[in-house]
Amino acid sequence: MLHYKRIVTEFLDENAYILYNNHQDCIIIDPGFGFDLINSFITSNNLKPLAILATHAHFDHIASASKFIKEYNIDLYLCEHERPIIENFQKAANFWGVADIAGESPKVSYWINKDEKNLTIGDFNFSIIFNPGHSPGSLSFVIEDLVFCGDLIFKGSIGRTDLPLGSPIDMKQSLTFFVNSFKKDCKLLPGHREETTLSEELKHNPFLKNEE
Repeated sequence: MLHYKRIVTEFLDENAYILYNNHQDCIIIDPGFGFDLINSFITSNNLKPLAILATHAHFDHIASASKFIKEYNIDLYLCEHERPIIENFQKAANFWGVADIAGESPKVSYWINKDEKNLTIGDFNFSIIFNPGHSPGSLSFVIEDLVFCGDLIFKGSIGRTDLPLGSPIDMKQSLTFFVNSFKKDCKLLPGHREETTLSEELKHNPFLKNEE
């Protein structure tokens, strides 16, 4: 049986997630600012991290990745189309005025090809959805009825497309594909704001009108 913990991190209220099973294995998803905050849940529950998954490379989603890689000797998985963003990790941190706490750019062990559909890490079997728009290599990771959708869809909104390498055209295409790919009761676990369901967003999210 799978369990998860949402942890609101210390910059831009980014959501990090710990996905874990009954064997105490866990996957860290989008570890933003707040290594100690995230790690305290891992250690207090005697969890064993197997890997880090990043929905995209904006620094608010991977600020703690380097520390987790060193602490647990684990791999970071990221879409290959995020290379230009992670190469400018420090520049982005400087722009936002958080260079002193952003840490170092993490080393990516496994670059996910945009055409890859599945990813298995230990007993965790994910489906992968390529959904560019917020960034060129944004991904959603799907396991059972849980969809870790990063900054694609939020409760009542969607990810912005005005950042460098964002694309409104790609975002619209990604949203159309996304909302027609899952059962309506699937749980959406976004990169910011509260958890929600696809059904709720189709009813109330103004950005998803006419996307079905």
